[in-house]
Amino acid sequence: MSELNTRRKREHEQHIKHILDTAESIFAERGFFRTTMRQIALKAEFALGTIYSYFGSKKQLYGKVIETKVNELVVFVTSEMADAPSVQGQIEKFIHAKMTFLHKNLPFLRLYLAEVDVPRLDLSHILPQKVREKYDSMLSGLTGVIWRGIQEGLFKPMDARVIVKAIDGLTNALALSWLGSAEAHLSFEADIRDVTELFFHGAEIPQKSRQNSNTRKESNDGP
Repeated sequence: MSELNTRRKREHEQHIKHILDTAESIFAERGFFRTTMRQIALKAEFALGTIYSYFGSKKQLYGKVIETKVNELVVFVTSEMADAPSVQGQIEKFIHAKMTFLHKNLPFLRLYLAEVDVPRLDLSHILPQKVREKYDSMLSGLTGVIWRGIQEGLFKPMDARVIVKAIDGLTNALALSWLGSAEAHLSFEADIRDVTELFFHGAEIPQKSRQNSNTRKESNDGP
């Protein structure tokens, strides 16, 4: 490839990234329906026709924004999990990596998780099927880890897919609570610890520990 073509390709990629970043911020601020391509063009400082030359419609642009971020999420989470050899380590990495990514990408979080509760927004007609498949591939990887843990006797013999849905749903729910919270950065690490603790040890205090605690309390109270 000639130097001229290389430069043009690089400029094309830079333009695409700039448009996607701009669109993400506006979609996150205004929502899908209240955002227009003209608003995106103005903020990105491109002609409206140029935006349409890259993306044929608002739905296509919205889908590409989500697709790009989902790809980044999946790559980040799977690479982090690969660094942990044990079942427990991989699950901890999944929780930490996913929640860390969402915390660092709150506009994406607002788009992908908050918008799904809007009845008028039919994501199946906006998001490419490969986006859902990409995300599912990440969950499938976690399912394999959970299944391995069941085989090794670390977890109860349950449907691994149900466990994965529980982890995915809990991390999503906590991440959603960060939106609009001025103190989200303060609860971030604590939320990760709580999800990990809840998964591995549950919320219930073991009966023996409760008995010991009550015994100590009665002894301290005295007659």
